[in-house]
Amino acid sequence: MNPVIVFVVSFLLWASKGIYIGTLVERFKGRFNEITAYWLITSLFNVLLAVLVTLLCPDVYFVSWSFPVREFLIFFALSVLAVIPGLKELWRFIEPKTGEEQKAAEPFRNLGLIEASVLRIISSALPEELVFRYIFLGLLSLWDPFAGLIAVSMFFGLGHRFSHRERGLGLLISNVLSGIVFGLAYLYTGSLLVVMVIHWLGNMIPWAMMKYPGVRNVIAAATAFPLASLFVFRSEVRRILEYFAGIYTVSGLFWGLIIGLAMLGVIYAGIKILSAKNGE
Repeated sequence: MNPVIVFVVSFLLWASKGIYIGTLVERFKGRFNEITAYWLITSLFNVLLAVLVTLLCPDVYFVSWSFPVREFLIFFALSVLAVIPGLKELWRFIEPKTGEEQKAAEPFRNLGLIEASVLRIISSALPEELVFRYIFLGLLSLWDPFAGLIAVSMFFGLGHRFSHRERGLGLLISNVLSGIVFGLAYLYTGSLLVVMVIHWLGNMIPWAMMKYPGVRNVIAAATAFPLASLFVFRSEVRRILEYFAGIYTVSGLFWGLIIGLAMLGVIYAGIKILSAKNGE
């Protein structure tokens, strides 16, 4: 089946998932708390959607389940650099000052290491990488890799504004840049494991710095250490840049921006319709 058609169908199914999973979340709330129940059901929905997409368009399954360490270190280093525009805002999560910031951070501060690790897997690393990289980017890359990279990264980054209304411009830019890093890592390595681990670490490191202030400097140093890989493995970095230049096209950039804006527009319209329906 045409990958672009499958992309449109899968995006609409994903965008309307609240219609299908609401009842299941209510049923699971008795066994888990509401947040855990929601993310467990969401992860299950995304896995089933990935299976459906693979059946409709088998070519999307170009996944490698290897874990290339050198490429992992390079892309992790790039993901660290991607955080720089939003660092000031992120620091307010790590070290909240105002009462409002402390209240927002408190539920995460109270999590234990295992709880936080599992929550970050089922709420971001697994469901988001399955949807954004495997399904959306995978399908669009069969048509135009660069258009897919731009569209999905733009939607991934700016789409955080819908679920985190307090998020500022700097952090949204970081989200877009992170999306580009994750997407390029997936296209270059074909490894979902690599992007899942990088995404998971990107969520766990700020939490660990907030949770364990006494070793904050150690965590920061350990996070910065992989930056050396950009120099140590500079020949591999050069190949990655050559790959990026090889998939770049002006038409890909144009269509990537158009598709990304269209995806954001669909979600925005859906939110407005639901708000009007609920009288908000």
